[in-house]
Amino acid sequence: MAIVSSIAQENKEHKTLNIYKNEKTISATKSVTLKDGFFVPRDSEVHIFTAPDFMESVLSAWLPSKNQNYVRTRLFKMPDVNPGNIDSARNTREVNQTVQYIDGLGRGLQANTVQGSPTFRDIVQPVAYDDFGRERFKYLSYSAPLTTSNGSFKPGAIADQTSFYNDPVAAGAIDIPVIQNAAFSETRFEASPLNRIMEMGAPGVAWQLSQGHTKKIDHGTNLAGEVKFWQLVAGGAESTKTYEVNRLRKTITRDENTPATQKVGSIEEFKDFEGRLILKRSWETEARDVSTYYVYDNFNNLRYVIPPAVGQNNFSEVNEVFDQYIFGYRYDGRKRMIRKKIPGKGWESMVYNNLDQLVLSQDSVQKTEGKWLFNKYDGLGRLILTGICISTENASLLESKVNGAARLWENRTAGGIGYSNNAFPTNITYYHSINYYDDYSFPDNTFGLPDGSLSQLGTAGTKGMLTGNRTTVLGTGTMLLTVNYYDTDRRLVQTKSENHLNGNDVISNSYNFAGELEKSVRINTVAGVKTTISNRYLYDHMGRKRATYELINENPLNEVMLSKLDYNELGQLQEKSLHSTNKGGSFLQNTTYTYNERNWLKKSTSAQFGMELTYQDGTNPQFNGNIARQRWGTGVDYTKKFVYTYDLLNRLLKADSAGMKEVLTYDVMGNILSLNRDDAGLSNYSYLGNRLDQISGASLATGKYEYDVNGNVKLDGRNGLRITYNHLNLPVTLSKTGLEVTYAYDASGRKLQKTSNGTVRNYIDGIEYNGNVIDIIHHEEGIVRNNSNGAFSYEYNLKDHLGNVRYTFYKNPSGGLERIQSDDYYAFGLRKSANSPASLNNKYLYNGKEIQDELGGQYDYGARFYDPVIGRWNVVDQLAEMYAVTSPYNYTLNNPVRFIDPDGMRVEDGPNYLASTHTDRNGKVIAVYDDGDLGVYRHENNEDGKAPTKANIDKRHERSTSAGGQKMGETEFWDEFTTNDAKKKPIGRIRFGESWDKIIDTYNDMANEQDLYLTGQQSRNRRRFDIKEADFLAEDGVMTGKLLDGKYASARSAGNYLAGLNGRTGTIQGQRISRITYMKLAGALQQRKYSFWNALRIVTFGTSFGSAPFYGEEEYSGRMILNGWNSNRK
Repeated sequence: MAIVSSIAQENKEHKTLNIYKNEKTISATKSVTLKDGFFVPRDSEVHIFTAPDFMESVLSAWLPSKNQNYVRTRLFKMPDVNPGNIDSARNTREVNQTVQYIDGLGRGLQANTVQGSPTFRDIVQPVAYDDFGRERFKYLSYSAPLTTSNGSFKPGAIADQTSFYNDPVAAGAIDIPVIQNAAFSETRFEASPLNRIMEMGAPGVAWQLSQGHTKKIDHGTNLAGEVKFWQLVAGGAESTKTYEVNRLRKTITRDENTPATQKVGSIEEFKDFEGRLILKRSWETEARDVSTYYVYDNFNNLRYVIPPAVGQNNFSEVNEVFDQYIFGYRYDGRKRMIRKKIPGKGWESMVYNNLDQLVLSQDSVQKTEGKWLFNKYDGLGRLILTGICISTENASLLESKVNGAARLWENRTAGGIGYSNNAFPTNITYYHSINYYDDYSFPDNTFGLPDGSLSQLGTAGTKGMLTGNRTTVLGTGTMLLTVNYYDTDRRLVQTKSENHLNGNDVISNSYNFAGELEKSVRINTVAGVKTTISNRYLYDHMGRKRATYELINENPLNEVMLSKLDYNELGQLQEKSLHSTNKGGSFLQNTTYTYNERNWLKKSTSAQFGMELTYQDGTNPQFNGNIARQRWGTGVDYTKKFVYTYDLLNRLLKADSAGMKEVLTYDVMGNILSLNRDDAGLSNYSYLGNRLDQISGASLATGKYEYDVNGNVKLDGRNGLRITYNHLNLPVTLSKTGLEVTYAYDASGRKLQKTSNGTVRNYIDGIEYNGNVIDIIHHEEGIVRNNSNGAFSYEYNLKDHLGNVRYTFYKNPSGGLERIQSDDYYAFGLRKSANSPASLNNKYLYNGKEIQDELGGQYDYGARFYDPVIGRWNVVDQLAEMYAVTSPYNYTLNNPVRFIDPDGMRVEDGPNYLASTHTDRNGKVIAVYDDGDLGVYRHENNEDGKAPTKANIDKRHERSTSAGGQKMGETEFWDEFTTNDAKKKPIGRIRFGESWDKIIDTYNDMANEQDLYLTGQQSRNRRRFDIKEADFLAEDGVMTGKLLDGKYASARSAGNYLAGLNGRTGTIQGQRISRITYMKLAGALQQRKYSFWNALRIVTFGTSFGSAPFYGEEEYSGRMILNGWNSNRK
């Protein structure tokens, strides 16, 4: 039987067939022709279909301006390109082009993404310099007219850009904000040779320098009596004096809300001459400061962080103030942190081996139980085993045993768990995880070797790859096996895993030539019932996702287009269309999006739920990204609104709406002191340190809260729940009279099961079961619900800017859109809902997190549970050290209208952040994007406990340019951590918080006034100044990342920076040379043309072996050499 229809499937336009090869589907975008002789055997079924695939293309254009210098980059998205056919005609789906025009000094003049817009126009980035060679103005990109969209240089780019934003519609661009003569950001520099930035504007009239709503930076030194001088004493620290005048560098920053002369809202940072942060101070009022001090030992180790709540001038580690507020650290003789104290928690201990690998760790709860978490490694330093061992010995004694161990790693074995048991510890109580690398010959691999499908590699191609993992279901002896299979490009193409319901999951991925995920098929099996979930994805010519399809089980007629995405000329999401069952011909629902001048979300509009956000144009204008007002309703009928008020620490003071009102006050640590909800009266919070003790007054009056030594709430004073936790500080049992709730997790923290008064719900990576029967399956836009008749129905969620689900709907039996429920929320997340039937109740609500009704409406964020009734977490932040200035129980820095917390461990700006360099939790660089920002973002492990892959980050980056990462800092250049080739593959490991600055200064002192010939010899072949090859400096190789002048740079860049600095302070035969001469010498060396005679020609006659500004040196090296030469160092 052949079923012929029209739907989108593959990218081939025409297909002609004369033989049937047992395919279940045959498709093309324009036509399928069946020749004589084609037949389908009896009892076979094939679905033949055609339809557009949203992959429009045109002939790739290339008409460069020959009177300009340029660099052309081509990304081929099809195979079999070779020198013989490289210049053959291709369309925009087959090749992407960019061209960088440069001036005679090698500076960028204009960057064009050739035919990069959705309508195949050039995306042009104009560049201009002032008389000092600085980019005083930075211009927004614009799309050029079709007639000149061929990669050519646009000589009137700045004027064209102004016209584009003055009237985008006339320029053929829809849903682009009008920016009258202000589509640029202006920078004001210090009038000195240092050229330091003093003020930065942003695109838009409201953010121009003349308006005062800019970021402002002042530089200076400390005044007498301005900064306390803390020093270590036995068992603590004290401050008996202040820093003398001019002993610290002082930087004052003010955001767009803060006037240039005002203290309130400013942030002051004081650093000593070694670059150590001594004090970070903000101002709540003109007289009340919020100060955090940093105290170091004589070896430059950070020993204490003293938050704003500590007003006294001395403390001991036995004092209550230390236990409640102060961060404490201790180190061994190798400067390794061996003990750590987080406010509100007991001490944590760490033990390392002689390879500086963490072997043992223990928190205060584990100490009372005599338990240690252990790590074991293989000979290549890869983590292979984790688990629990029992020992009542203290950390010092255990460290002696670890250091005295004859073996520091384990070897693979054929039996047992697959590894030897020779390295400390050998008294294993139980394992949490076991990792296998390189091959598939580990014991009890029931999934076996690669089967040869999906271009899977054999064992010869998997060296260095994680091939298998076993993870324990906590509280049981069960370990669940996962096996990973890779293709010839070492991409994950298949994962086979056991689930806790004695079934398994197989996920198979396929990619196109450009590396974009085209199809993912998951087969979930539980109790003998197999469910297949197939997703496929279509992209436009620039790799922007256009459509997502889903099919439950195998009848292709049931395939649903979940979403279609349309973009404006600048690549911003313009429209999202949901649910099509007629090949994209029509959709059940559509939402359009508009943005303001700063790329902040302005409106989302649909017939079901519409929302408008105002910033600088609100009732209480906010110029720094805070939201002044939110209006919402159906369509553009905004019948409801919130008006927000903040203090100048950006904390929400008041959220005012008819029927939903919250007024708050805070202490100096950001703990809520009082809350008045709906004018019901003042609820007053009382604390012991940062721990909530009790709430009194009005409707929020509670009993006492109790805590364990890890700072976890063990008695919830609001609802009377007794709570116990596992070693991950996740709740395991919650009980009170008439209620018993238990949770089960695996050792990575992935939630597997919830039991509430005997009712069991199981979770398997996005599939939820009532007992052993599927209830719902999550998809990108909502869920699929298993109906009573065994069929599946799709439900969709419309969300606001924070990911809060506001409207849930489905396609009713009559074919129309029908609302299931709609929800509103108070500012801190308390739900106020309407029309929520119990039978179809969506439990994924605020921030898209699952509400725990039995726990009084708390939300499960993954790492912690959040209580929106009181606006606080009940567990200490795992990354509390990153937010030392505020309480570790604080929710989103008390600005829940702007910020979200994706998993309970970090704060993320909802609509406004971009991303660039992405790492895993250990700093390994996973992905790098040229997306206009220089941020470095760290990502925690996935829900399955594994480090995120580039494919994971790519997918998150499509939804949110932050990709869910925590911003750790910035890089000087977007491609700082990429390979030095056209592929720009991510590479390296960033050691967060560590710095190159001191070694740069030390080595420059050594090289000062030294002859550059000798310095050059000492800068290579692992000699004195060769930073990148020094194992004790570049611990992770050439691409080891550390801070350099406040931004993250690789060891390679640090070495080049040092070379430039040494060039400026060195001499040739006693004489200083110019920057240009030095760069010419460096270029000759790079071009292998350095000799005595060529050096003489360069110095005497100005000969060069390459063009300016690098004169033959590689760009990635030359730019850092120039940075070193131009630095403010002596």
